[in-house]
Amino acid sequence: MMKNSVAGQKWWKIGAAAFLSVGLLAACGDGENESDVDDNSEQELEQELEEEDQDGE
Repeated sequence: MMKNSVAGQKWWKIGAAAFLSVGLLAACGDGENESDVDDNSEQELEQELEEEDQDGE
């Protein structure tokens, strides 16, 4: 009787983890405007590096 309880708890935990993982992937992986976010962060980083170089000279 105790083994069934432990096994049942294990499957509930696995199911909950799978459900949460799928939900997280669905929320983060919609694919819209991904390139815009990446392009902006690279440009900002380049600008910051250029400003630091100018300040250091």
